[in-house]
Amino acid sequence: MISFVTCSINDIQFSLFEKSLKATVGTDYEIIKIENSISNYSLSTAYNMGAEKAKFPFLCFVHEDVVFKNDKWGSKLISFFEKNPQAGLVGIAGSTVKTLTPSIWANGLYDTDYYNLIQYYKKDHVSAHLRFKEGPENYKEVKTLDGVFLFTRKDVLKQHQFDEKLSKFHCYDLDLCFQIGQKFKIYVSYDVLLEHYSTGSLSKDWAEASIRLTEKWKHILPLGDIDRKKLIDIEWKNKKVFFFRMNILKYPLSSILSQFIKWGYFKNFSISKHFNFLKELISLKLKHKAR
Repeated sequence: MISFVTCSINDIQFSLFEKSLKATVGTDYEIIKIENSISNYSLSTAYNMGAEKAKFPFLCFVHEDVVFKNDKWGSKLISFFEKNPQAGLVGIAGSTVKTLTPSIWANGLYDTDYYNLIQYYKKDHVSAHLRFKEGPENYKEVKTLDGVFLFTRKDVLKQHQFDEKLSKFHCYDLDLCFQIGQKFKIYVSYDVLLEHYSTGSLSKDWAEASIRLTEKWKHILPLGDIDRKKLIDIEWKNKKVFFFRMNILKYPLSSILSQFIKWGYFKNFSISKHFNFLKELISLKLKHKAR
């Protein structure tokens, strides 16, 4: 019933993933392994290739560095989709708000974010079960999802392919959410529990992809049913995070300021906030030059 598509570069990780899938999924399935250790496809290209080969009506795009922890979760997801025809995409971590400002899928706020996964932190050799907003409902409607696990129907994906021009490994998940979210609903599921053995990297490639994503979808952003004051607060939070990240990545001040003014400057106008933030940015740049 489910076609699993994974992009593989590590045989040991894939073997663990495959073993845990067989033991827990609870329904018929196939694995479409896109070998990428030599080919070096972009993740979007690999996923589109895998989707073309899929024979089952449900598709799951998943990283190979995961191990599933609970039983019969596949049959539960299928049941949810069958009972909810408006459902288009399900993941295990997401947020109810996506700002116009370039950002990751999460906002780092209890009010907006939903998680249900075990995250392994390699540096500290520890795992933590991240479970936010649990309650009586096993599915929470959101606007964004983390790309570690994306579950959909084959007929939905035929209308919305992964964007192969956007980036090699970044923002494919947000772009798919924005595409599918135009016609269907997106959910975080608490019926699936997996352990993820890597964390993301906010590199310069990520920053460039985030800017391209915002440019592509600026006509619909920001997303989320939230009052304007709170949305502006989140915009400003993400604005600071993104532009300080640009500074860490050694973007020139002119590039930072051009992006700063471009995204939401007039929409979320505040003289004092802009002035104080600009002072912080310029001060940081001057300190770095002085070193």
